[in-house]
Amino acid sequence: MKKEFNIINSSVFKKIILVLIVISLFFVLNTNAANAQSALDIGIYPPIIQAQTTPPAQVKVPIYVENFSQNSVSLNISLKPFKASPNENGQVDFSQNIQYPDPLITQRIIVFEGNKQIQNITLSPKQTKTLSVEFKIPQDEPKGDYYFSLVFSSAGQNPGDSTSTQATGAVATNILLTVGPIGKTQGVLEDFSAPQLLLQGPVPFTVRLKNTSDHYITPTGDIQITNMLGQNAGSVNLLPVNILSDSVRRIPDKLQAGNNSDFNKIKALVDNSKYPVAVWPQTFLIGLYKADLTISLSSSGPVFKKSIYFFAFPAQYILGILIIIGILLYIVMRVRKKLA
Repeated sequence: MKKEFNIINSSVFKKIILVLIVISLFFVLNTNAANAQSALDIGIYPPIIQAQTTPPAQVKVPIYVENFSQNSVSLNISLKPFKASPNENGQVDFSQNIQYPDPLITQRIIVFEGNKQIQNITLSPKQTKTLSVEFKIPQDEPKGDYYFSLVFSSAGQNPGDSTSTQATGAVATNILLTVGPIGKTQGVLEDFSAPQLLLQGPVPFTVRLKNTSDHYITPTGDIQITNMLGQNAGSVNLLPVNILSDSVRRIPDKLQAGNNSDFNKIKALVDNSKYPVAVWPQTFLIGLYKADLTISLSSSGPVFKKSIYFFAFPAQYILGILIIIGILLYIVMRVRKKLA
């Protein structure tokens, strides 16, 4: 009887193990499927399309859309108007209340695959497609700037296609369209500043520029730094960024556009800054410094210049030196006392 009891329990135990394995495989497979469905691994080049036209005009710009995943994806194509984010960091703010000079402008921006106008595409695994964005600007088109994101968003799973994925999300390329003739380039240097007292570097500079033109601008400039002896101590090259019409943007430095040893020096400061800053990566500083900003709104100007001063007092280093000097003096005095 005891032997039968053991056999019965052994059989039940095996069944339980089998059920647990099946349940585990079910969850693993469904988890993998969910992960596959939630990933949209698509790339678009160029990330920004800049077009300046004078009516009438018909311009085509090629774009490349690549599927990096192992699954087929279907994407819907749409245009979303945007304006500059109030955070002054270069991000965009989508809004339904944007009023453009031409309310029908979206009908004049068309996406083609070959010679066929399209509103959606399907990409096979690892496939790249070449599309084109056409701007058809009529003779009577009102002048002004038009800002859109050309959005490629998930169209869901393809029925009957076992290799497709229900990817969620969207990717986009931004369109900056200027319909000319272009007016006068103008703006205001809202702020150029730095902390007045520092214990050590790197040094964050705030550069805020307002674009009051009727078109977007891409200013260029730098900051030259001299020490209290009038010697050149370093420089900061500003990143040429787009500033949309009637908006303010804080301008960072070129080091933040790459990933190198100099960027690693300023990464912590950049990450901890509430707003974008231009950073001088010099770490050891002492004394008075002068920073001269020169920035041009366009190749033909106007040019803004401003100078500021900041003072660096490396207290921790000076304290360390004083402690060392104190120790040395104490040793000298003890030696003299013994010799006496």
